Amino acid sequence: MKRSLSAPWAPHYDYNDALVNDLCVVADARARVGLLPLPADGSLRLRHAAYQRSTRSSTRIEGNPLDDQAVRVAIAAADREGSKAEQEVRNYWRALDRVEEWAQGSSPLSEAWIQELHAVVIVRGRGRRRQRTPYREDEVPVVDTVSRRIDYAPPRPEDVGPLMQQLCQWWQASEIVPPLIRAALLSHRFISIHPFPDGNGRCGRLLATASLWRSGYAFKGLLSFEEWFAADRQSYYAALQLGCPVNFYEGRHDPDHSPWLSYFSHVIRQAAVDLAARAEALQSRQVQPDPHPWEGLDRRSQQLLTRLRARVIAGEVEAAQFKPGDLEEWFAVSPTTTQEWLRNWQAEGLLEPAKPGQRIRSWRLCEPWLGWVIGQPHQQE
Repeated sequence: MKRSLSAPWAPHYDYNDALVNDLCVVADARARVGLLPLPADGSLRLRHAAYQRSTRSSTRIEGNPLDDQAVRVAIAAADREGSKAEQEVRNYWRALDRVEEWAQGSSPLSEAWIQELHAVVIVRGRGRRRQRTPYREDEVPVVDTVSRRIDYAPPRPEDVGPLMQQLCQWWQASEIVPPLIRAALLSHRFISIHPFPDGNGRCGRLLATASLWRSGYAFKGLLSFEEWFAADRQSYYAALQLGCPVNFYEGRHDPDHSPWLSYFSHVIRQAAVDLAARAEALQSRQVQPDPHPWEGLDRRSQQLLTRLRARVIAGEVEAAQFKPGDLEEWFAVSPTTTQEWLRNWQAEGLLEPAKPGQRIRSWRLCEPWLGWVIGQPHQQE
């Protein structure tokens, strides 16, 4: 029987020893990463590696065929050309930037922001970008690509709006819920509602990241957990389904979320422990405090350096230089905003014109930031 949509959403789950242990281990890893005075070039490498793995893995879960090198090249490109697969990975990277911007603000989770995030995830080709993606108006069953069997039948289109409203209201009122559980429930419920025709899995994983970061579990923006989902996609899909019947209204509308929470928390544990080990290895090699700490840069400057690092890893010529048009494409901003950012970065000593002259056609990094970006590529990136 169809459940009434008038009552607030109240997810059901229980704690067990393994779940509590995972929460404690993740909290310990978070504290270690947060306290370590990492060298700036190491922080940049860890950040780029996290973005790279998140982008590669989350798109691969949905069947993106690009290999690692093709993903590097696609991310480094600053245009809207190329195949659908190449655009997917560029979009995901751009969406991570949007998630970070929201996480560092104070705006509540809203349907409008989720629709804006989804519009970033699925934008394709040239032309004017859609600001928000409307909810689907059709049935969109999830079908097995081989057997053509329906694996999941999401809620009817007329129920999507009320369900999404309930979800956002729950998240806004759930600050006392442990961050990992809060993020896991948000992601699972969103994917179960399946509010858009396409891109729901990618957007659901981005929402988990957004919730973790807003709840104080950003790990300095260095955490990537999508690769652990991608490593065993069958287990990931099985955990999402919770053993429920195919039809949303026959169990997945109001399930026991405990198995999903156990799965999600263990994945985050693996990712957090791995990151803490990487960070401690970098910190152990730092002899003196860095005079130009990574944490001293604002969010947008960190995002710019990470973008340029991606170009270095992809093997682009003069990767640390860029044109104003590249900035417009990376951050989806106007030429006026681009010029304002460039003036500010020049005044702060981050950038300088690539060639002297009255008309500046390209920009390059100043030291020490140039050295951070150009530094030797590492395998994990």
